[in-house]
Amino acid sequence: IWDEDEGSEDEVPDIAEEDLDAVIPDTPSKRGRGRPKKDPTQIKRRKRSPTPPQNLPPHEQYFFQNRPGGTKTSSNTLSSLSLLNHEDYFAQLKAYTDPHANAKGFLQDLHARSFDQWAFELRLGFNICLYGWGSKRDLVMKFAEHLHHTFDTPPKIVVVNGYTSTLTLRDILNTLASQIIPKSAKLPAQPPALLDLLFSTLSTSPPPAPLTLLIHSLDAPPLRRPSTQAAIARLAAHPAIRLLATADTPTFPLLWDLSLRAQLNFLFHDCTTFADYSVELDVVEEVNSLLGRSGRRIGGRDGAGYVLRSLPENARSLFRILVAEQLAASESGPHNANGDAAPDPNSDGDDDGNGDDDDDGMLEPPTPSRRKRKPAANGVAAASGVEYRLLYHKAVEEFVCSSEMAFRTLLKEFHDHQMVETRRDGLGAEVLWVPFRRDELEALLEELVG
Repeated sequence: IWDEDEGSEDEVPDIAEEDLDAVIPDTPSKRGRGRPKKDPTQIKRRKRSPTPPQNLPPHEQYFFQNRPGGTKTSSNTLSSLSLLNHEDYFAQLKAYTDPHANAKGFLQDLHARSFDQWAFELRLGFNICLYGWGSKRDLVMKFAEHLHHTFDTPPKIVVVNGYTSTLTLRDILNTLASQIIPKSAKLPAQPPALLDLLFSTLSTSPPPAPLTLLIHSLDAPPLRRPSTQAAIARLAAHPAIRLLATADTPTFPLLWDLSLRAQLNFLFHDCTTFADYSVELDVVEEVNSLLGRSGRRIGGRDGAGYVLRSLPENARSLFRILVAEQLAASESGPHNANGDAAPDPNSDGDDDGNGDDDDDGMLEPPTPSRRKRKPAANGVAAASGVEYRLLYHKAVEEFVCSSEMAFRTLLKEFHDHQMVETRRDGLGAEVLWVPFRRDELEALLEELVG
């Protein structure tokens, strides 16, 4: 008789070794770290449908339809764009046809009907300020022609381009003095003294007709200094001077306080023309500055080209030598004072010449002092300069200059235009270098050699 208790003993069924390996799970020591990876082929991706699910309430449908999309990051950068030059700009401008040319011409004719009123207001002792959107330069020049042809004795008209970046108060006063003070008189150097001389001359020998002063862009950056505005207000307050000025910024009234407003004695006219600021603004420079790369900051190829074309042959030859030596120095790498190649900063100096590593064969991680420096982002390493004495001897050999004084005179022209920078190296020697990118240096060298 089979006993039930006898069958309760532990019995292990016969299992093949292959099946046994499949049954026994991996131990923690055999399993990899982290969550086990899934098979990419078995992953079911949820497709995004533009159709909203059915039976959604209205507010849920609104949020579903206005849900944000996936973020897309572009690899394009502003530094990868090429700079705008004057040739491309004028080519695009020539090919462009303004669809509103007729409407702008109608505005010009509409404002020209007020020329007689403006002349009448000037004769009454008022000054005129023209404001509004668009360039008013052509309109003011037409008004100057109107004044010249209207009167039997044409008045003296002085035109000041306030948008010129190099304009100073002394330039304005010198222009006025050339029309009031005899040419044989000696003019003082300081603007306040020159302004007092103008007033004394106008008081002692007043002109037969008041002088008309036309200022384009009275609110331009070169004329925004309080001292300049105060001097212009003093000129406008004199009865022998009539002022007509234009303003281009919407905040131009903030330039004057109550006393200056009283001296200027302006009558304001809205002269919106919607004309292009083709003269007042340097479009090429403005576009390049928006890209963060100034093409005419003499730190760009185009600006350097303009300056070099206006310099004598000796200056261009010196700049050619400097650019060529800097490119050669950047290709050969850093050198020591003796002209030999500089030692590798990663070598520890204990190499016996056999090229063997340490006995244990393990590589020691580089310390901060042994890490290699990254190359400069502008394409030319900052250390790729030319020593002052080396450049001077090269210039003498090629008969660019005959003395060190003439050499420094040529370098001063480059320093004034920010085309050359100077620094001291580790040994205290003076090093010169051109702060342009490598591609710009190569292009400049081709132009100078050609």
